[in-house]
Amino acid sequence: MVNTVKQASTAESEVRVRFAPSPTGDLHVGGVRTALFNYLFARHNNGKYLLRIEDTDKKRSTPEAIQVILDGLGWLDLLPDEEPVYQSKRIEHHIVAAQKMLEDGYAYRCFCTHEEIETRRKASGGYMYDRHCLNLAEAAIKQKLADDIKFAVRIKVPDGEVAFDDGVHGETRVSCSEIDDFILLRRNGTPTYMLAVVVDDADMGITNIIRGDDHLSNTPKQILIYRALGWEIPKFAHVPLILGKDRKRLSKRHGATSITEYRDAGYLPEAMINFLGLLGWSPGDDREIISRRELIELFDISGIQSKGAVFDDDRARWLNGQYLGMTAYEDVAKQLSEFAAEAVETGILKQMPTSKQVKAAWDLFNNRIHFLKELFNECGYMFRDPVKYDEKGVRKHFMKDDVVNNLEVLTNDFVGMSSFSVESAEQVVRVRAGELDVSPGRLIHPIRLACSGVTGGPGLFEMLEALGKDVVVRRIRTAINWIKNNNNK
Repeated sequence: MVNTVKQASTAESEVRVRFAPSPTGDLHVGGVRTALFNYLFARHNNGKYLLRIEDTDKKRSTPEAIQVILDGLGWLDLLPDEEPVYQSKRIEHHIVAAQKMLEDGYAYRCFCTHEEIETRRKASGGYMYDRHCLNLAEAAIKQKLADDIKFAVRIKVPDGEVAFDDGVHGETRVSCSEIDDFILLRRNGTPTYMLAVVVDDADMGITNIIRGDDHLSNTPKQILIYRALGWEIPKFAHVPLILGKDRKRLSKRHGATSITEYRDAGYLPEAMINFLGLLGWSPGDDREIISRRELIELFDISGIQSKGAVFDDDRARWLNGQYLGMTAYEDVAKQLSEFAAEAVETGILKQMPTSKQVKAAWDLFNNRIHFLKELFNECGYMFRDPVKYDEKGVRKHFMKDDVVNNLEVLTNDFVGMSSFSVESAEQVVRVRAGELDVSPGRLIHPIRLACSGVTGGPGLFEMLEALGKDVVVRRIRTAINWIKNNNNK
């Protein structure tokens, strides 16, 4: 006999999906991708996306850990459509379901201790529970209850197979002979995960379960519980795990794995949505930039790959840079202010830059950086005078016989300018180069080194305008003095 199941149909009812994390640590990017897939599926089908906090591990499930989940989802605008459900508040529902299974003959009391079970397992060489308590006489059961002997509640696994159609892995069949009479209620009366998740999903009206394929082996067991309780079965789709570049399960040894680490590094939420949305799912083409709206329009379970997707930090970094280049200053001004304060606190900057300075730097560098904090960490010369000059650049551009004279002439030119813009600064430099009978580069490179301390960067004249005439004049004069003091060393 094949124990096939009637699965919930999205055509018969409103689509309802859920993300069900355990608050026992950081919110992992793998979990966030699962949340995103649920969110996209719900939006695509005009359904509801829900959140259940599986907080039954009292030692590890702290309020702080729960807040980490909510903060991470909030940052990505993935908060649920209804109030979160907390599993720890639903234990009575779980117990009632186990009692019903007992009454209906789909479960039985197990009075065996852990030690007794292990002893029999070692003696038989088996690994499954030997059903020692399945056929206890009613009188024996009553006596044990009268003696107040603690018991667990085990499911009575039927004969045959459990078959279901997984949205990612296709038809899946498991012989019931491979399924242990697993525990529903422990000896201390608390429900197991296997029971709790089924009861909660049923009570929440979940029609589709999209989760990591580490849960694939749990599905036949959970289906047996659904059948025993007479409840309709959701449709399942098990998403392959995210892998590191070594094709092993992504973990901290591969680098950052917490979504808050990516937030704190300066990733934009929409860039992360884009990156995770295409991590193990494809719209059917090779596009790399895709908006949330497009993801919602195109998302379908059939696009989920059946093999693990590799988390590529380089690609995530590149993608974030693409989004920064498309982002207006006003949309990131608050975050930039926070990173500026962090740069001051860590000594990268001596003082807090003005919003005018930050905007000028943003307009100049937003298409050249990959993270928000790089505006201060790697483009710090926009906010502070150089403390040193690139050694190779010094040898190439400062150690010239005419460099001091050329810079002094240009400094005087800049001081006399009434308008200091990209166009006017470029005109002065190029005209002066002609008068000095040198190539424009002979002036441009020393000016850049004097004003930034480095030899590369954005267009020189755009940089000069962003810095402003007073800063440019001061820095060139400082460089002139430095060259005079070091040219003969």
